[in-house]
Amino acid sequence: MDSCRKSVLITGGAGGIGRELAELFVRDAYDIILVDRDIRELENARNSLSIINPDVRILVMEQDLCISKAADQVYEFTRKHGPQVDVLVNCAGFGTYGFVNDIDQDRELDMLQLHILTLYRLTRLYLKDMIERDEGQVINFSSISAFQPNPFFATYGASKSFVLQFSRALNFELREKRTNVKVLAVCPTAVKGTGFQSSAGMERTRTFNSWMAVTAGEVARDTYRAMQSGKDLVIPGRGFGLLHSLIRRLPAGLLMRISRSQLREVRETGLKNVSGSSVEERM
Repeated sequence: MDSCRKSVLITGGAGGIGRELAELFVRDAYDIILVDRDIRELENARNSLSIINPDVRILVMEQDLCISKAADQVYEFTRKHGPQVDVLVNCAGFGTYGFVNDIDQDRELDMLQLHILTLYRLTRLYLKDMIERDEGQVINFSSISAFQPNPFFATYGASKSFVLQFSRALNFELREKRTNVKVLAVCPTAVKGTGFQSSAGMERTRTFNSWMAVTAGEVARDTYRAMQSGKDLVIPGRGFGLLHSLIRRLPAGLLMRISRSQLREVRETGLKNVSGSSVEERM
């Protein structure tokens, strides 16, 4: 990779928000490292990004980020191939939907490993290098569900709450240490058009048909702008940040009821109950 050019590492970069973000970075001449678990999707992403800007170098790494040593393997990959990671984007994720006892426990443990332990370890590994250089950016994808308990999205929301609180506290610590390294937490509402809804069996929930739902492109755009302006938190979408600052003043019990209402299925006679299904999310 060009030593004079900045580089970005994006987990979950083969599709969804990660893929949209990669396009924005490529247009600004960043070299790219994409990490995902499907090599065919990674190759497709590399080919399409190369068309946008043939001068940048794009590395891809096939990696299951739900295993315990995944973060170390990613870090060793970047050390071996030489790119200095200037921006780390922890975007990979998936969710589970339904009553907690109806969801496969191993599936939820994989989700907790990915959202919490892998994200934490990746942040620690690359943060050390960034602090030594006194320059760098970490972007951690949380969710609007991180701000309150979410019945039938209980484990997913709780894991995203860790991402939010960890990221904001870490950014405060970095400011106190007077370093130029920054951490941005991204908290999108429901993201439509990524396969999340159909994979979850959530076609009949209100969530993805709400006026608050956003596209992956909108999330990527607002995230990129927030990074450029040095923010530590962004809720992508049409003024959702201001709206949420008002909503979050409501009592926790009422917030849970609102969340449950949005996640509830609109049932019709004879419809099958699919509330216990699991969902893949490439964010």
